[in-house]
Amino acid sequence: MKKAFLLLVTVFLVSGFGQELVKNGGFEDGLSFWVQEANNSAGTYTITRDTAYQPDSDYEVKIYKNLRYFARIVQTVELPGTNVQFSASAKLLATTANASSYNAHASVTLQYQDRGGASLGKTIIVKRVGNYNPVSDSFQHVINVTSNGWEDYDFLLADELENLPGVDPEQVAKVTISLNGHGNGIGG
Repeated sequence: MKKAFLLLVTVFLVSGFGQELVKNGGFEDGLSFWVQEANNSAGTYTITRDTAYQPDSDYEVKIYKNLRYFARIVQTVELPGTNVQFSASAKLLATTANASSYNAHASVTLQYQDRGGASLGKTIIVKRVGNYNPVSDSFQHVINVTSNGWEDYDFLLADELENLPGVDPEQVAKVTISLNGHGNGIGG
């Protein structure tokens, strides 16, 4: 059975003035600021939050999807510029019963956009298994996760955009953050 599983502790974007830009990035106030999306024509999915996913007293969110397609939560944030710190602590897990025919992945994706919402490029922090193999290019930076444990990801957006030579940092006005569980194939 293919599975994509994502646990996320916190997601923060902090401006140079110390202002938190992601609404409820610690998930302490539920998921009301996050849009929940799923294509669930096969299998099941759950999106839940709890304090039991990591040994601390804070909330985390869990996104679980098995079989085909995806489940995710999404939030778009207006940016005051690219001098913004991104921080996330995540445990990304992905499994599949047949890695030669199917794939699964769990990811944290940052989609950079202009003022009108047009996509300029993206950063993907991904744990994958099977034949899904995203590659870095001028508009996409892939950070492959090999750990099965909790990992912290911290970077300044301005620095991360240097990995995307096809993206003009002056045009970046928004970022859409999505937390994703995804699988493909028809069988178990």
